[in-house]
Amino acid sequence: MLADIIADPERGQQALPRLVGRLDSDDRTVRIGAACGLCLIASEDPGSVEYTVRRLVDRLDDDVARPESILALEYLMTQFPERVDETLQELREQRDEEPLQYTRQGGFVRSGYFQPGEPSRDDVGRVRKPGGADSGSGLVYGQADERGDERAPGGENSDENSQSEPGSDTDEEAPGGSSETARQRVKRLHERVESIVEQSRFDQLMVLTGEVPGRYAHAYPVLATHGGREQALSLRLFYQPTENRQTFQRRLAGAIEQWGRIDHEHVVSLYDSGTRPEPWVASQHVEATLRAGLPDWNVSEIVGTVARLADGLATLHQRDIVHGGIDPESVAVELETEAGQRARLDNIGLLTVYRWFVDPSTCLDPRFAAPEYFDASFGGVDQATDIYQLGAILYYLLAGEPPYDGSYADVRTRVPGETRPTPPSEAAAVPAFLDGIVSKALARQKLTRYETAVAFQQDLLDARERI
Repeated sequence: MLADIIADPERGQQALPRLVGRLDSDDRTVRIGAACGLCLIASEDPGSVEYTVRRLVDRLDDDVARPESILALEYLMTQFPERVDETLQELREQRDEEPLQYTRQGGFVRSGYFQPGEPSRDDVGRVRKPGGADSGSGLVYGQADERGDERAPGGENSDENSQSEPGSDTDEEAPGGSSETARQRVKRLHERVESIVEQSRFDQLMVLTGEVPGRYAHAYPVLATHGGREQALSLRLFYQPTENRQTFQRRLAGAIEQWGRIDHEHVVSLYDSGTRPEPWVASQHVEATLRAGLPDWNVSEIVGTVARLADGLATLHQRDIVHGGIDPESVAVELETEAGQRARLDNIGLLTVYRWFVDPSTCLDPRFAAPEYFDASFGGVDQATDIYQLGAILYYLLAGEPPYDGSYADVRTRVPGETRPTPPSEAAAVPAFLDGIVSKALARQKLTRYETAVAFQQDLLDARERI
């Protein structure tokens, strides 16, 4: 079918319904061919754009969008922006809602993100954060609880049911002017964790220390007991948007399910997850991230560490998972191991969900963002984006600073522009042969970046042999 379209694109419109149907094929090659066919037909017959956009939007509304559908829509947006926008506007009026949260896959530019101080950012970036500042150190949930604290009504704890009533316990004011007291926060956490234990695989969970506010969730270090064995974990209660919460929860559940299938020593592991009383996961304990500061690694250790992260990234890509948000806060560092410090990729696939519901600048450091995040003409966010961002991590570790720095306006101009970052060998005591590896990973155009994470990893391993 694709060969016939290439030979005679004008007749291709007859094949449009069949091509659209092929986007649902289980065969990735068939889906890619179908996306290419739709783009070829549109290039020859722009009148087909409206039909194709409508069918693609239907597929992007699914819980998990096929990347080939996103690819085709991005191409149409780039080549026929007015036609696409007119069709999307018609869909808005017909549905009385935004037809897709995606707009351009580049998202940041089109939606006005990364614009500090704009009033319009207030609603876009607002999220509800579960829990307060006190976790109630040492509280044990599950089995028999001797404290006698009341459960939430009905055995479950929704946000509406768990809010404290005026005039309840007041031992001290919460930070930031909140009327919720420390005791009320501890009680609310108790109710939540108790509910989680009931639906989890664990016999009990003991909160060890206070909460750790993170990028996507509040994390609580816990000691989990299962089958008589104890294990230190992180219990993460995810932030949720104030609107479109059901859609958000479905997409988050899909991302968590994919993450949970990954078993790699350089990817943070998930052990359990659930949706009540709010989305949560029990993950491998994270001691620190690269955001806390640069580790005391020599060049060989840096290159070896990034090579291992690239191996973890290759495993994600083999399962068609795009991380989308690799920066220092999404690289977990284990400080004390027999083999020395170990790094793992964290927050797998979460940015690909959150970016449509909150301000993406709260989920990704723009200094590590690829050009496609600022300018849709560079394409969409995909596996090549992950390679760029891991290259930015390599630069950061070698040079001691991000590849780009300065104000948002400076970063936004320089990343997709002609200015290239200073080679690591000129910024620090780094062998010059590493400059080429960094430059290829940070290439502005995807076609000139490493084709795969495996190729990136192999160059790093070869380089380590030379150090």
